[in-house]
Amino acid sequence: MSNMKDMHFTSAIQTTSDSAGSASVKMPASVLVVAPHPDDEAIGCGGAICLHLERRQRVDVVFLTSGERGLRCGSDDDARAIREAEALAASEVLGVNQVDFLRLPDLELSGNIEAGAAALARLIEARPPTIIYLPHPAESHPDHAASVPIVGGALAKLKARQRPELWAYEVWSPMDRYDWIEDVTPVMPIKLRAIACYRSQLASLRYDEAVRALNHYRGLMAAGSEYAEAFRYVASRAAQTQAGSRTRRVRTA
Repeated sequence: MSNMKDMHFTSAIQTTSDSAGSASVKMPASVLVVAPHPDDEAIGCGGAICLHLERRQRVDVVFLTSGERGLRCGSDDDARAIREAEALAASEVLGVNQVDFLRLPDLELSGNIEAGAAALARLIEARPPTIIYLPHPAESHPDHAASVPIVGGALAKLKARQRPELWAYEVWSPMDRYDWIEDVTPVMPIKLRAIACYRSQLASLRYDEAVRALNHYRGLMAAGSEYAEAFRYVASRAAQTQAGSRTRRVRTA
């Protein structure tokens, strides 16, 4: 068994730096995190968010749904208000620049690809990112899987220009392969404080313990550190192709 710690992984955080000689993107990095539900951003890439912000790179977060089906407390509006308040608190802990809620129906993203793509395209047009984080394509949760064609559909609607890099994170389903490991040990306490803001979700399942264990595993086995996050590169063209395929299936159903 080869030692993964000896392998080289390219960091999107480093390669998009505006420092001389290391930039793969000519403009300073501007990051958009696409999260299917409140808490996915902190669980999947909370450490990377902190590292981008440490480098004075802008980070915005957009929540496709407000996760209203993940909380049983009266009406959907009541649940939505609770989860959005938790998301804003977590974003403040992380230091995110801008938060947007698209309020697409929870657990129904696969039937709202076109609506989600149109709404997301408007946000991307207003604040063009150089990097987009999104759930990886093999995520088992249906809303997470639907996020990829939503992002692809949004990019397809935009005028031809330099496409942002797409980097996929893991939440429900650990990735069987990845392209980049980021040491998040220095910022792991901030990430865990952000996750702790989602008290309504931690009451039913200790996501904080799960992500601490996953990031510890990634750190020990791949990064040679205490904690790390794993990411996979997603080709923009592949995401757009998946969006077209999803849309055709919905229209002909």
